[in-house]
Amino acid sequence: MAKNRELLMVTKRTLYSWVLGRNLRWQVVLVLLVLLTVGSRIVPLELQKRIINQAIGMGNEDLLLFYCLLFIGAVFLASSLKFAINLLQAYIGQQTLKRMRSDLFDHILSLPLSFFRTIQPGQVVNALINELTTISGFVGSAVSVPLINVCTLLAMGGYLFYLNPLLAGLSFVLYPIQIFLVPKLQQRGNEANRYRVKISRIISGNIGEVITGVHEVHGHAGYSVESDKFASQAQSLLEANVRMNAYRYGIKFANNLFENLGPFILFLVGGTMTIRGHFDLGALVAFLSAYSSLNEPWRELMDFYQLLEDSRVRYKNVMTSFDLTPDHLLIPVDRNIYRFRGDIELQGMSFVADDGSKLLDDISLHIHAGELVALVGFSGSGKSTMVQAIAQLLSYSGGSVRLDEHEVKELTKVDIAENLGIVPQHPFIFSGTVLDNLLYSSRASIRNGTAENNLPDIDRLIEVMQQVGIFVDVLKFGVQSVISPKRYPDLVERVLSLLDFGSIAQNIVFGDFLDRRSVFENAYQNKRFLAFLGQEELERPLVEFGATIALATVPILRYAAQTQELFADSPITSEELDKYVDIVADISLRGRSGLKPQARSHLLKLALGFIPGRHKTVLMPPLLKDRLLKARTNFQIYMQERGELRLQFYDAQQYIQSRSIRDNILFGQPKADRGGAVEVINQHLLQLLIEEQVLEDIVDRGLDFQVGSMGEYLSGGQRQKIALARVFLKKPVIYVLDEATAALDNASQARVQSFLWTLRGRHTILSVVHRLDTIVNYDRIVVMKAGKIVEQGPYGELMAAKGALYELVGTK
Repeated sequence: MAKNRELLMVTKRTLYSWVLGRNLRWQVVLVLLVLLTVGSRIVPLELQKRIINQAIGMGNEDLLLFYCLLFIGAVFLASSLKFAINLLQAYIGQQTLKRMRSDLFDHILSLPLSFFRTIQPGQVVNALINELTTISGFVGSAVSVPLINVCTLLAMGGYLFYLNPLLAGLSFVLYPIQIFLVPKLQQRGNEANRYRVKISRIISGNIGEVITGVHEVHGHAGYSVESDKFASQAQSLLEANVRMNAYRYGIKFANNLFENLGPFILFLVGGTMTIRGHFDLGALVAFLSAYSSLNEPWRELMDFYQLLEDSRVRYKNVMTSFDLTPDHLLIPVDRNIYRFRGDIELQGMSFVADDGSKLLDDISLHIHAGELVALVGFSGSGKSTMVQAIAQLLSYSGGSVRLDEHEVKELTKVDIAENLGIVPQHPFIFSGTVLDNLLYSSRASIRNGTAENNLPDIDRLIEVMQQVGIFVDVLKFGVQSVISPKRYPDLVERVLSLLDFGSIAQNIVFGDFLDRRSVFENAYQNKRFLAFLGQEELERPLVEFGATIALATVPILRYAAQTQELFADSPITSEELDKYVDIVADISLRGRSGLKPQARSHLLKLALGFIPGRHKTVLMPPLLKDRLLKARTNFQIYMQERGELRLQFYDAQQYIQSRSIRDNILFGQPKADRGGAVEVINQHLLQLLIEEQVLEDIVDRGLDFQVGSMGEYLSGGQRQKIALARVFLKKPVIYVLDEATAALDNASQARVQSFLWTLRGRHTILSVVHRLDTIVNYDRIVVMKAGKIVEQGPYGELMAAKGALYELVGTK
């Protein structure tokens, strides 16, 4: 209840309302510290006079030491109090800034969606982060700074009159002029500052707009257009800053001038009086010190006045920008949240856009609780507008929209959120993990106090993920994740079962490099690896095998149609074909024994990169295969003896931490075009994970997958699946799906549709459907055209009538 009122009042609050409020007790503490500080500033001035006249003038060293100790004690006390005041001011300012930002952010979130179509994200960011920062400095100092400086001026002025009324009067004669002139300059400076703030906000909004739509800039090569626009705005900002700085430095010039005119008068008059014996030297020194002490509080008052005016400008600009009343309260006041049956009724509902166009006209529709209704229509017929009005995302212009006899306009946001779940065609995915996005709605319900303080367990998550088809994606994220054996020792221990499916080099090493910059493709150049091949007498057989591969592969690649598919299954890449053509020619002329060292090196590379399960041009000789398998163990011993363990070997008891979970289970990769191979492997992998009781652990890793900024690492289909799962986990009474399966493949769409049929009778479903082959089993089809409902009824009846639906199906 309090939160609702605060949200409605935040932009109406005055700047000074933030000064006290929750800060009252701290401001009282500040006042007490200020009074102590002012008193401690007078003591050193009197001590200066006594040190000169009494201690030094009378030659009393003991009295000199006593006065000096009192002097340094008073100075230390004043400095300590000032330090405490500054800390407390900063604390009050930062605490208030936090509350101000939070309250304003809450208010902004509650504003109508139409507001966000007229403001750029950069303007909101600039207002919350930059423009409010200066205001926090004012709030922290609003009481203490004027109080301490006014009191200091009065105290110092009183002390000056105590020392010499004539000199004191002359000292203050300049202040009326300064008080008249400086505010005039400040007023002009404030006007310049307001204009500068306006220009800054325009530039911030433009930058935010360009960054958000940078794909359009790239697509249309609009670099010069945006550059010229920014340059023009930057020039305006430059002129505004120059004008503002002119007034700012003019004020400083005036202050400095008046500060130095005062000592001129004092030295002239006071010095003359001292020379003639009308004023003692100690009193003159104390007077000069007191007068110089007036400069600091006076300067701080002028700075505070500038801060006050600047804060007023910024505060007014910020609050005016967001001074709109939310269309709906967040939570109910003096009642519980409504729990609906799922009845939806529209009577004469209309919607008029900001430009005056009528998007919906006299819509009347009654959807009974538990009914499955498909909403279809021609492009621009108003389908999405209608469901957004039902979901309280748009405010309808006329007529009535009721949920269980409750007018939608009169319901709170939480009433809608707890009873209705909407999935748009292009759902928004937040930065964070998959799990964060799945549980977004559930966590919101807990924070709003409308649900028990527990989240769906892993079984419920898996169930819903399977219903929408995102489970396989999450599983893929999990098995492709790289985990730390130290962090997940139990999971690592159960990731077993290696399949021999890699290149010859990978089969020899049977592991992976700890240094991710090292790759198997460079093994033929590694001196230590070559030394091992020589020790095992494998280099020559591998070079011979490389020649066999080249002789069998080059003619096929050279004379066949060189397509991408041809090279996909070839051990020779398109970039290396010419090189191996020359090598084959040399073999024909000189024989294999006559090849140059460089050619032999390339043949060794070809053999080491050969993948038996993928490259079918030749078969690996059984004898060579046996020797390679025996070389595995010897290679590990060979590397261990030399103490260079930059490799981690595959082993049933050892987890390769530089590889993903899937790579640790499956040594190698299947052919990219082998029909159904990936699906078959995934099925076997899933079964294996279940049998080894690691499925939930793998799913947890998949749920921790970072989706990137606004879900940039997810496909359109994956985003829709997450949005569907997010709403299904909440289990609202009413589901509103606005083309929520448009980006899904046929299998995933069929899975979602099957799930929807299970909700029939228990949940109301209103679905905007684009793919008309999926609407046959809905209870009712509502057809829209040009903002009106033109017909409705069961699919069979409408098709038999050969009306609007029949026409629509025929055009799809």
